[in-house]
Amino acid sequence: MNAEGTSDLEQIERKAYQTIWDDGLIDIFVGLALFLIGVFWVSQGSAYSTFVAPVLVPFWVVARKRFSEPRTGVVHFSRERLAKENKKLRLLFLFGVFTFMIGVFWFFFGSHGESLSTPRDLNIVAGLPAALLAVPAIIVALAYGLGRFLAYAVMLLVSALPVIYLDLHPGWAFIPGGLLGIGVGSTLLFRFVRKHPLGG
Repeated sequence: MNAEGTSDLEQIERKAYQTIWDDGLIDIFVGLALFLIGVFWVSQGSAYSTFVAPVLVPFWVVARKRFSEPRTGVVHFSRERLAKENKKLRLLFLFGVFTFMIGVFWFFFGSHGESLSTPRDLNIVAGLPAALLAVPAIIVALAYGLGRFLAYAVMLLVSALPVIYLDLHPGWAFIPGGLLGIGVGSTLLFRFVRKHPLGG
């Protein structure tokens, strides 16, 4: 294949891959994961929260086959590009899990302030799980040029503040970010479906 043909293929691959971020489904499922983790954790069902992400991933794949692929087509990526993108997504996922687990272990095994009389006594560890998850959101925003993920990061950080100040359960800080992701993702999906009608 000549250089022009290779360039066209790369452009098609890039456009098809971009739909992963443009159709809003990742936002919806990440938001749903945050919301469910928060709800399970607050309701003392923290054991169930560990299964949320693995259970939702197959549903995301099915949703893409239902909404996105029929509208934009299915592109079989080159082996090199597929390996590169899979590695990037895998690292982001593992980093997100890693930072979340750091916050969880810190919350359960760290020292907790019993009084809120001074800033030193604030229970900072209660806000750490949500605050740490803002880090991978920032990385996604910078790596893919997606400003809305900065908004998710800010929401996680802002939601952690009342949890810290009022010494609430850390699960409460996940719920607002989850609802924001679901709302933004649903709007993006609606626009995506209108922009790419079936048979259009």
